[in-house]
Amino acid sequence: MTKPFMAELQKARKSGHPFQALIEDGAAAAAVLPAPTQVVQADNTEVLRAVSDLGAKLDRFLAMDAAQIDQIQVEIADISGRIKATKVEMAAIRHPLAGDDKFQQASQELGAVVAATEAATNTIMACAEELEEVVSELKSSLPEGYHNDRVNDMVDVIVRIYEACNFQDLTGQRITKVVRAMSFIEERVDAMMGLWNKREFEAMPLPPSVTKKDENLDLHGPAEATPDSGNISQADIDALFG
Repeated sequence: MTKPFMAELQKARKSGHPFQALIEDGAAAAAVLPAPTQVVQADNTEVLRAVSDLGAKLDRFLAMDAAQIDQIQVEIADISGRIKATKVEMAAIRHPLAGDDKFQQASQELGAVVAATEAATNTIMACAEELEEVVSELKSSLPEGYHNDRVNDMVDVIVRIYEACNFQDLTGQRITKVVRAMSFIEERVDAMMGLWNKREFEAMPLPPSVTKKDENLDLHGPAEATPDSGNISQADIDALFG
């Protein structure tokens, strides 16, 4: 379509030309028609160089990552070996199929030590009290002099016996601390064993027994005499030899 002149447009408006709207639309379309675009050739040299540098860095990273992966695998294998060794040690301490509980046995033995020392201390103090009464009677019957001074020396010895009996309180407190520490360790061992499968520990060999033997007899040492245990007390044995 040929672009109409301005004079023709004005004439068409005045005369009411039937194609006036068409002429105006054609003129408006011609006015907003964009100019031809010009093709620009871009230089992608810098982009290609950046891509090449990125590829080189990636290659170096992959090579370094492979070395680190090998090191991590070595460390994981070392950790796995240590875990297995720990399981063996834990099974030696607390084997699920073992007939004896080492923690319980140790606690019972320490408790027996406390009870035995307490009983022995009470016996020693009772004997010292009786001896003190005898010395007091003897002192009252002796005149002043050498023999009376020696009796006073005996009183001093009895006092030292009383002072020495304080060891029972100190040893009892220390043994109680040891028992509490063992109970804490026992709880931690049980917690760690609970994290793993119990069958793993059952498949491990039983730990060697710490009980001494005399040919085929187990030497358990002194046993606590209770109505349920059926063991003979030390007092009964002493009575047999008395």
